[in-house]
Amino acid sequence: MKKKILTLILLIFMISGCSVEVNIDISDNKIKESNDITIYQNAIYTKEILRTSFRDYIPIYASNLIVDTVPDQPFSDVLYYNKNTTDLGNGYRFNYSYDFDIDKYGDARTIKDGFRDYSYSYRNDIISLSTDSEGLIYFNDYPLLEEVTVNIETDYLVEENNADSVNGNTYTWVFNKDSKKSIDIVIDTSKSGDRVLGIVNVSTLVTIGVVIGIILIILVLLLIRNRKNNKI
Repeated sequence: MKKKILTLILLIFMISGCSVEVNIDISDNKIKESNDITIYQNAIYTKEILRTSFRDYIPIYASNLIVDTVPDQPFSDVLYYNKNTTDLGNGYRFNYSYDFDIDKYGDARTIKDGFRDYSYSYRNDIISLSTDSEGLIYFNDYPLLEEVTVNIETDYLVEENNADSVNGNTYTWVFNKDSKKSIDIVIDTSKSGDRVLGIVNVSTLVTIGVVIGIILIILVLLLIRNRKNNKI
C-alpha cells in the first residue's frame, strides 16, 4: 500500500482551466469550510478520467495521510471531508466541506498544507489567523493552477484584516502564482456586527443616526419658534 501526503488541492492534475474557491463561514461557534474545485476536460484528461481522479475520502486534518487504496475507502478512525460532485457538461465542480470546531481549525488540511508558515489561535473568544507572505504552496506544485479565491464570512466582529476586498461581512483574498501576500484577520467571537472596512459597525451607525435625527428635530423646533417670535 503506497502512502503519500496530499492536500485538498494537490488532487489537481497538471491541467489548465482550473480554479479553486475556498469559502469559510465563521458562525455559531463553528468554522464551516467549503472548497469548490472547478476543472475542465481536455484532449488528454477526459471527463471520465477527471471523475475518477478526485478521491471521495480526504482526511480533514493534515496529520492524517491520504492513503491510496483501490477502491477509494475510508478508515473508521479518520474524519473526512464531505464530497459532492457537480457535472458541468465540459468538466466538474468537486466540493469538499466540513464543519470544524473553532478551537480545532488550526490543524485543518487546507490551511496547514496551503502555506509554508502560519499561525492560528483561539483564546478568550478571539480568533487570530496569520499566514506568511509567500502566497500559496499549491502554485509551485501545480503551475497550471490559475487562481485560488479565499472568502471568509462572519457575523462576528472583525477587529483587523488585510483582505483584498470586503463586501458586507465577507472578506476576500485572491491568489495566483505571482501573489506574494498573506492572510491576516482577527475576529472577536464575543461580539457581533458588520464593519465597513473594519472601522464602524452597524449598531454604531444606527446610534449616530438616531442622535443626528434628534438634533435635527430640535433645530427645526427652534427655527419655528424663532419665526413665531419675530412675527409678534
